[in-house]
Amino acid sequence: MTTDATRQIIGQWVYKYTLNFKQPPQGAIEAFAKSLLIAAKGDSVISQAERDWVVGLTAAKGASEELIEKLKNYAADEDIEQVLSKDSIADGAREALLYTAIEASAADGEYNDGEKASVRKIAAKLGVSEDVVKQLEAHYEEEKALFKKKIKTLYPNGHASLYDDNGN
Repeated sequence: MTTDATRQIIGQWVYKYTLNFKQPPQGAIEAFAKSLLIAAKGDSVISQAERDWVVGLTAAKGASEELIEKLKNYAADEDIEQVLSKDSIADGAREALLYTAIEASAADGEYNDGEKASVRKIAAKLGVSEDVVKQLEAHYEEEKALFKKKIKTLYPNGHASLYDDNGN
């Protein structure tokens, strides 16, 4: 079992080295995580890979065990505007939410047309333009390509612990 102190250290590290935050935002994690699952359900289904990705990210951000357990069974049927309106910090991170929603939606190996439509619908509800959504999608694709390139450089002969291109 992870202690609260350890969870806090992990969360601080994740926020610093993945988002350049001085400190984790307090309270926003639940609204953000629920919004990710709502977005991932854009094709009417949250795949296990998508749910695992969101739960894993949320755990890495230092979430409580209670929240992690809640997300494992969260139906993601709430209105995203209502979820975000409950937290001003999450509400102020709309572009970050959309980018992370793209990542979560693609966690099962594809970012399909239903998920793209869902991200655009959510963006419209949140007042984020189509041009910004296209930029976020382009950043995601660039980051994914750069990650693959980095792994090939780090492990030119492969490694038994690496996933293959199909996530196996």
